[in-house]
Amino acid sequence: MQRGVSKLKLALAGLVLLAAFFAVSGCMEAKADDPNMEAIERVLELQFNGPDEEFLEAMWNPANKQIVDGVEVNEAFGRQVDEKYGAYFTDSELDQFMRVFGTYFPGLADIFGYELRLEDVDIELSETVANRYLFTAEVGFQQKGGKEQHAEVEGVVLFSTVQEGKIAKFTYTGDQGLSDRLKQ
Repeated sequence: MQRGVSKLKLALAGLVLLAAFFAVSGCMEAKADDPNMEAIERVLELQFNGPDEEFLEAMWNPANKQIVDGVEVNEAFGRQVDEKYGAYFTDSELDQFMRVFGTYFPGLADIFGYELRLEDVDIELSETVANRYLFTAEVGFQQKGGKEQHAEVEGVVLFSTVQEGKIAKFTYTGDQGLSDRLKQ
């Protein structure tokens, strides 16, 4: 009788592990099959791996800036933005994102001498809004020769209902003090 109970327990444990495996792989497959999640992850990789020297050189270099009809224009930076981010955003949101968030973390990291590294991303589709995603990004950051630190950056992304697969709104909602710690 004892041997039969042990085999039954072992078989049940195997079934539980198998079910857990399929549940986890099903979630991973859903993320891999959702191009919106892939777009969010790619934008976060661009934001939190670097800083990207070519991107920042185009942004900071005064030789790239000129005044046209009373407005500062930086064509080299515009090309970098289009190359790296253009495929993921609607035109209007790309401009808004770059003005508000797109250069913020990479710029701080560059100014204060930090390296950023995207370590992990968790993205969930909203249960109430079909084109709304919530993300949490685990970011490692370190000054040269310093101790690596970590922070979670959270945000919300809305995808366009007109331009399929294009981000219509990208907002950071919290950074666990990352921006303050980069300024130290």
